[in-house]
Amino acid sequence: MNPAAPPPQDADEARARLLEELSKPEYDDSPGFVAWVLTTLENWLMKVLDGIDGSSAAQAGIAVLIAVALTVLVVLVLRRTGLIRRSHILSVTADLDAEPVLRGAELRDAAREAIDAGRVDDGTVLALRALVRDLEERTLLEVSAGMTAHEAATHAAAPFPELRGRLQRGAVAFDTAAYSHRSTTVKQADDLLRLAEYIAESVPDLTAVTGAEPVSAPVMRAGA
Repeated sequence: MNPAAPPPQDADEARARLLEELSKPEYDDSPGFVAWVLTTLENWLMKVLDGIDGSSAAQAGIAVLIAVALTVLVVLVLRRTGLIRRSHILSVTADLDAEPVLRGAELRDAAREAIDAGRVDDGTVLALRALVRDLEERTLLEVSAGMTAHEAATHAAAPFPELRGRLQRGAVAFDTAAYSHRSTTVKQADDLLRLAEYIAESVPDLTAVTGAEPVSAPVMRAGA
């Protein structure tokens, strides 16, 4: 166990210690929301530290203890919600618009191989990427840079409203695989891949998108 650091002598030293703590790599894994939380916390703590009497080492020490406690709490919450990964790393990219752009069928094959090989998180990510790519190929979804899994699921539910619940569960599984310290289960990965396969072979409900009269169309099967 490392010995506890001596209490800071003044507010400036307390501020320096806080900034040093917040600059550690483990707090820099997820920009955006994580950065916003830490910036908000830092601004609040700066106000607290500015109000401390510089001659009181005890007050500064208490402020630092509060700062560290709050920082640890934020990190634990972010890890619990999956915004900071703890250990396992994907061997595939989680970007929905990742390069090189592969066809939906290729991504589904890669997802199946990953699941069968025991790389369940990779398979989960690839399954959702396959689903999104297939919809993009069919001009049913426009993928934008930085699109999240839940945004993609919401858009995909427009031409497939009866699958809204399954799509949202798939997005949750994707977030767990891509960002959480937890891993997805084989069932979650397999369910998401089966959903991607089902959507690839299904006729969309364009009336939900355009408001047009329903048009009957045969379901195209693979190899037909």
